[in-house]
Amino acid sequence: MMPASGLLLIGLRTPQGEDRTQARLLVRQALAEVAAGAGVSISHASGFSVAAVHRHGAVGIDLMRLDEKLMPDWEAVARDYLGPAALARLAGCRDEHRAVCFAQEWTRREAQLKCHGCGLVEWPGAPVLPEHGWSRLALPDGYVGTVVIN
Repeated sequence: MMPASGLLLIGLRTPQGEDRTQARLLVRQALAEVAAGAGVSISHASGFSVAAVHRHGAVGIDLMRLDEKLMPDWEAVARDYLGPAALARLAGCRDEHRAVCFAQEWTRREAQLKCHGCGLVEWPGAPVLPEHGWSRLALPDGYVGTVVIN
């Protein structure tokens, strides 16, 4: 049964590794049980998958597995794909928290884009999207995720 809010989140332990075939199958099986006629979004990272079902509108979800260290070119990636506001927030993070901050910014942007039916593009050509309607996901240690509803 779908909650009154209209938003249902699903999290599943999935096989480790880069091949997402089995993870996709498991998530699709879980969704088939609850998602008739609703907005659906899915994201996978090695070892875990998430799905969101929203019966009142569009939804986007994104998941990232945290690595031990932040990529060395995080600043260029943020500038190219996340935009100036996110870059400023990341620059303001303490060094030891920047990997988590980056994952939060990245998953928020990806979830926004999915919710609005847009693909990832470099910032100068990126759509301007609302900054509301997003929530961080409560996930197992080592994962960061965001859900956006419209």
